[in-house]
Amino acid sequence: MRKKRRSTPITAAALSVAAAIAFAFPPAGPTVAHAERPVLSSSTPIYGASVPAPAVKPLWQVRLAQFEQDGRPFTSAIAEEGRVFALADGGQLAAYDGASGRKLWTYGAALKPLLAYGQGVLYGLTKDGAVYAVGTNGGKKWTAPIRADKAESIAPVGDTVYVTQNLTLFALDRATGKLLWKTMETAPQYEGGLNGVTETDGVVLRSYAVQGALSSTQINAYDKKTGKQLWTSFRQLAPLAVRDGLVYSVIDEYMVGDNDPANKRLRIAALSLKSGAKKGERVYAWTNTLATPGQYQFGGASGSAFLYGNDLYIYQDQAVAKYDFAAYSANGKPAQRWASPNARDYQPLYAVDGGRLLYQNIHDNGIGVLKTANGQFAEFPNGVQPVQTDLYGKGLYVARADGTLDAYDFASFKPVFSVKLGSRAFEATLQSGGMIYIRSGGTLYGVKLPASLK
Repeated sequence: MRKKRRSTPITAAALSVAAAIAFAFPPAGPTVAHAERPVLSSSTPIYGASVPAPAVKPLWQVRLAQFEQDGRPFTSAIAEEGRVFALADGGQLAAYDGASGRKLWTYGAALKPLLAYGQGVLYGLTKDGAVYAVGTNGGKKWTAPIRADKAESIAPVGDTVYVTQNLTLFALDRATGKLLWKTMETAPQYEGGLNGVTETDGVVLRSYAVQGALSSTQINAYDKKTGKQLWTSFRQLAPLAVRDGLVYSVIDEYMVGDNDPANKRLRIAALSLKSGAKKGERVYAWTNTLATPGQYQFGGASGSAFLYGNDLYIYQDQAVAKYDFAAYSANGKPAQRWASPNARDYQPLYAVDGGRLLYQNIHDNGIGVLKTANGQFAEFPNGVQPVQTDLYGKGLYVARADGTLDAYDFASFKPVFSVKLGSRAFEATLQSGGMIYIRSGGTLYGVKLPASLK
């Protein structure tokens, strides 16, 4: 007697295999020619797919100057006050009316691809490293011959313009362009300077990559008037906030401390803005559920944080927690806590928009959102692998490798319009004055936004 076998569900894969076997051993009879069978056939369904969005055409287009970095071509353009300011052929700075694409004026020639804007003034770099300031009407304000031909950033802050060039920091008078001071870190432990510059109450803060027993980040503080270094603090990440005379910064504990694999923590130092002296410390603790007992994981998002207003978001292994930064208490509980998406698939973008924490898929660069109202996680748009993604308020713009840019309503996840262009090489999309400006293949396209995305 045969033993009874336990009944198991028949999956689609099993049916496929059964069908293949049936065709492999046909019944006796006349020879029949059958279609070839694939070695492998696999589908990836797109759930929640919607009807394609209406196709639109750009209102205008202009060719921009192309530059190259690390073998990749790029353009230089910004959009402000309903206009686009970009480097055109010959490296001229050109201004275009955002609605019509009409060229309004040009300035200079052979300029470097570095642009910044602040309070009605454009800042850029000449080929010999001078910083120039031009009004949005095209009138020259000043030129500062500081020889920063490898400058990485120009940042107008208050009445000062800060220029970073690796380990060098320049401070220019915003009204005249006069060089106020210049400081360069020359000690051998300095590996590189970061671009962000913060100015508060007469103190300028900048972060550097520094080599110690282990490489880490260091905060340097300078006197705004003289550029004199006031203090440094090693193993401190870029400041989260500067409030009431204190600099709040996450302490880098990589490969130091007790490294308990189950009982984890994030420490935030409170440093005196004027002296750098440590005035206090905040500790946020949580318990990690270990996939492998005794295993400790370094790096990744776990134990990192960002501040949005008074909301402090901390990524805590399997969860992300929100604390009230203005009301810290030792051993305090988070105001909210949600399960995190799988860290093997998603990385946080350290941003929150419209009640949703933003993530990016590591494999296809798709955008994921965690809704803070209910903890629900969704990836959007489904089944699309973007080459460039930009979010402006209600509008999410997703460029694909086939040369198409799709616009979505980020609140409803519904497609709004689609633009087909001739190149798959997209750069960051710009937006100003009810228009978006798409850069693709060295050309800038102006597309009018519908009322729903303005």
